Amino acid sequence: MRSGTFPRVQILLVGVGGQGVLAAAQILGAAAHEEGLPVVVGQLHGMSQRGGSVQCTVILGRAESSFLCGGEADVVIAFEPLEALRALPQMGPTTRVVMSRSLIVPFDAVLAGTPSPDVDDLIAQLRAVARDVHDVDTRKLMGGVGEARALNVMMLGAAVGLDVVPVGETAILGGVDVRCGPKYRDANRRAFSLGRDALRATHVSGEDDRVRA
Repeated sequence: MRSGTFPRVQILLVGVGGQGVLAAAQILGAAAHEEGLPVVVGQLHGMSQRGGSVQCTVILGRAESSFLCGGEADVVIAFEPLEALRALPQMGPTTRVVMSRSLIVPFDAVLAGTPSPDVDDLIAQLRAVARDVHDVDTRKLMGGVGEARALNVMMLGAAVGLDVVPVGETAILGGVDVRCGPKYRDANRRAFSLGRDALRATHVSGEDDRVRA
């Protein structure tokens, strides 16, 4: 196990119940373990019921608990823009954010007739704190997948494409196959590839512009 020299990397995954946040954290943790990396996976808060806020951590390197050290995540993978904003206290000047643009308006806000927030305004608030923010039009990309439950795998692919997680693609896909089963294998692999390729060009070119693949 590469514990002695491997730098500590704190990854925060956020979203709402029904998006597979915990499953994504478990897949990433299993992939890291497969590669011999020291890893701790935890759920900070939230339940799995649909619509509830969920935050999970994957900490690579020496860690005595699953809580973030100093409250500053190295990486935030956000499945939903409002949940990315909710995680703002965990971000700092070195945080790299990968987020879906697909907004899920809370039910109570719908009942109250509250106007939906502008996603670009939310991104501007994140960029005022984080090192960089890369957003993906997952709603559009999911049309090429045919399985809505593959959003979590698509976001893992986006993180790999941006090269913000020090875990190999092969190990992550292996974890996806084990966690999600053969029935959804092809859909998940398509989702992963679409998310990866959407941000890979950004990483290679060094651009920080929004990605709407």
